[in-house]
Amino acid sequence: MGLFNMFEKKKDVEERSYFSVDGRLLAITSMLGGSIVTTDQLRTIPTAKTSLELITGSISQLPIYLYQEKNGEVVRVPNDYRIKLLNAEANDYSDSIQFKMKFVEDYILFGKAIAYVNKSGNTVVNLHNLNAKDVQIKVFTEDRITISAYQIIYNGLGGSVSLPYENVLMIDSGSNGVLKNGEKVLQLALNENDYSKSLLENSALPTGVLQSTSKLSEVVIKRLREGWQSLYAGGKNAGKTVILEEGIEYMPISLNPDQLQLTESKKVTSSEISKLFNVPESMINSNLTKYSSNAAENRHFLQYTLAPIITAIESALDKSLLLESEKSNGYYFRFDTSEILRGTPKEQIEAVALALEKGIITINEARSSLDKNKLPVDDFMLLSLGNVLMNPITGKLTIPNLGLEGENNENGTSV
Repeated sequence: MGLFNMFEKKKDVEERSYFSVDGRLLAITSMLGGSIVTTDQLRTIPTAKTSLELITGSISQLPIYLYQEKNGEVVRVPNDYRIKLLNAEANDYSDSIQFKMKFVEDYILFGKAIAYVNKSGNTVVNLHNLNAKDVQIKVFTEDRITISAYQIIYNGLGGSVSLPYENVLMIDSGSNGVLKNGEKVLQLALNENDYSKSLLENSALPTGVLQSTSKLSEVVIKRLREGWQSLYAGGKNAGKTVILEEGIEYMPISLNPDQLQLTESKKVTSSEISKLFNVPESMINSNLTKYSSNAAENRHFLQYTLAPIITAIESALDKSLLLESEKSNGYYFRFDTSEILRGTPKEQIEAVALALEKGIITINEARSSLDKNKLPVDDFMLLSLGNVLMNPITGKLTIPNLGLEGENNENGTSV
């Protein structure tokens, strides 16, 4: 079912507080984007490109499941069609990885991510990404204090279309996104890249001047300049021996990157871009690592970089993809972030071995967590006899692993 089938008459639509913008005061009209730095330009900045792909790639590969909390217990809801849309195919022309990656990218770059939820009655049929830069959001108010309505205008494939708010999946960071908020540091990085490129193309030799002991005519100056450019300019001409005519002297001007502190400046700019994306610098530059293990670094990345975005998406999914009756019955969507927390093979084995040693999991559960086949024998837990519990008031002794109890009195210990 296509994007614009929303105009067809639909039956069995869930009752919600749908609205009409008639008679309301238009409070705010905003177009997303508007930065002097474009998405394509941002991708030419190595640190920005890597930071963006770290976040979008990490989140897009995480599965999303539907759960229900009932009577204090949480169970995963199986075979729900919405899970297929979020983990397999968002629509006939886009898989779920592409959908989530684009959704997260727009959230980071533009501060908002918007998708169209195509429905047939109460059933979600498919999901479609909308380009954030092509979206206009109109906000209406009745009392000049609270928001009474949203109107989403999308400049689609065949022109502009107004989208019903109940068919919109949207997350809002509350900011204008990295492109707008960080345009100064991004523009600085672009300028540094352009200057470095110019140095390589035009300054295989140090920038300098040609000095003559006699006055040169305009024709000679032009010929000399063109000849010099063709013979010695550009990286491919680096190392060539310079041959000067009689009376011509080359005087270098030292403007190399190190003396201009360009190298140090680029390091500072790279650090600022990492902060802009809230990505640990150690994930961009391995020389800056400060974590004792891969798992510790991943945990920091998940907690401070990915978690706020993941939580925003989960909240939006609950709002737009769940029926009101499902919300009342404890249904909710959650990302499975366990894969991010997995460390190196050595760290995984050590963590599982500790849980097995402490009697938290069984042998087969330990093998399963390491993606190993279960043993075709009875399952066991490892217990230790090393601990005895004593009640400090009654003196009663308990050996939990043997199921024995005894007393500790003036005549000794009895079990």
